[in-house]
Amino acid sequence: MSAVHPLIMIKKRGAVMSNEEKHPTAENVSKEKGDKKNKPKSFLETVREIDEKERKREEEIEEKRRQILDNRRKKEREAYDKKIYQERIELMRLKQGIIDESETIHEEKDIKTKNSLWKRIGNFFYHNKWWLVITVFITAIFGYMAFDYFTAIHPDMIVMVLTDDQTLQSTNDYLSNYFEQFIDDINNDGRIHVEIYNIPVDDNISVSEYYNGNMTKLSSQFQMADAIMVITDAVANKTILADDTLVNLEEIFPDNKNVRNTGFYIRNTDFMEKVGYTGVVLDRDICIGLRKPVKTMDSKAEMQENYDIALSVLKKIMDDLPYVQKNRTFDTKAEGGMQ
Repeated sequence: MSAVHPLIMIKKRGAVMSNEEKHPTAENVSKEKGDKKNKPKSFLETVREIDEKERKREEEIEEKRRQILDNRRKKEREAYDKKIYQERIELMRLKQGIIDESETIHEEKDIKTKNSLWKRIGNFFYHNKWWLVITVFITAIFGYMAFDYFTAIHPDMIVMVLTDDQTLQSTNDYLSNYFEQFIDDINNDGRIHVEIYNIPVDDNISVSEYYNGNMTKLSSQFQMADAIMVITDAVANKTILADDTLVNLEEIFPDNKNVRNTGFYIRNTDFMEKVGYTGVVLDRDICIGLRKPVKTMDSKAEMQENYDIALSVLKKIMDDLPYVQKNRTFDTKAEGGMQ
C-alpha cells in the first residue's frame, strides 16, 4: 500500500467540511436551536413580561371587586324589594282591618325643633331678603315724596310776571307780600303764600329761548291751571294772544277807569308805593290780567276754581288802587325795595 501525501489528506478534509456546512444534518440544527433557547433574555423583554403579569393580576383583582359589588347590590336590592313587598302586604292588612297595628309600618311624627328668637329672625331675613330690599326701596321713595309734600310750601295763588320791566322783575318778595294781603289760606296749610313766577317776555324771546328757556316756561304754565293772574305789557300781550287767552275785564268792571279791554293798568295807581317803591312810575302798557278758565292739561273745573280765587283777589286790589293821575318820571328812589 502506497503512502498518501499529507497535502492530499488536508484537501480531502476541507472538501468534506465544506459539504457538511452546505448541507447541515438534523443533529446540527437541533444543536443550534438548543443554543438559542439557552440564550439569556434582554432587559426590555423582562420588563414587558413583568408589566403583562401586573396587568393580568390587576384585571383579576378588578373583576373580583366588581363581582363582590354586584353581589352586594343584588342582595341589597333583593332585601329592599322583600321589605317593600312585606310592607305592602302589611298595609293591605291594615286597610282591610285584619290587623290593628303593624310591626313593620310605623306612623312617623314630625319632630319640631324650637329655634331661638334671633335664629327665627335671621331665617326670616334670609328667606325674604329680596322682598325686604324692594319694600325698603319703595318705602323710601314714598317717604321722600310725603316729606316733600308736607314740608314744601304750597302757594295759595301764583302770579306770573311776564313784563320785562326790570323793577317788577326784581321785586318778588314785595309783590308776594302785597298780594298776600288780599287772599286767605286757600290750601289750609296754616300759612298764606303767593308765589311769583318771573318769565320776562320781550321781542327776542324766541331768539333767547336757547339760553333762558322762557318760551318753554311760558308755554308750560299756559298748559296748566295753576297760574291765573298775570302782569303783562304790550309785548307780552302780543306773545300770549291776550284777546284769546285773557278775560275781558272791561265787561266785568265797566266803571273802573284803570280797566281797558283785558287789563287793569297800574300806571295811574299807587301800586309801586304799595310794594315799597316811591317815585317810580311804570310804563303805560303794564297791567294785571286774568287767564280765561278753559280745559288744559288740568280740568276746566280746577282752572275755574283758581280763576274765582284770582278774580276775588283782583277785586280787592282794584279797591286798594284807585285811579291816580301820574306823570312819567325818572326818580327811582326806593323806600323799601331794591330797584
